[in-house]
Amino acid sequence: MTKRRKREEGFSLIEILIAMVILGIMLMTLISVFIYGYNVLSRTKQVALATQICQEEIERVRNLPFASILTMGTTFTNDKLASLSNGQGILALESSVGDDIKKLTVSVTWTYRGRTLRKDVVTLITKLGVNKK
Repeated sequence: MTKRRKREEGFSLIEILIAMVILGIMLMTLISVFIYGYNVLSRTKQVALATQICQEEIERVRNLPFASILTMGTTFTNDKLASLSNGQGILALESSVGDDIKKLTVSVTWTYRGRTLRKDVVTLITKLGVNKK
């Protein structure tokens, strides 16, 4: 009579190693996606903050008399600029549009991961103001 060897059920060492390699690759990919997402979220928050600072400065300038707009400086300060690394506010007034209308460019520059980023918001300001007759 021949003896039959009973086949043992289970996973071999090679099958376990292959499964571990596949799981490791999947885990590394997933971690890199989370890191990328975090970086995108962080940069988006900074751009949103820079946009908010620009908008606040535009509203501040719009509330000034037109004559004082013509004599304002080229930089501005805002408490929120401290939240951005090396944050600076820049004002540029162009009079090429006309005597009673000026083009105002408000810019915020800051450093993010060694790169200088910039957000510009442009508006027109008239001598009569907004909705004034």
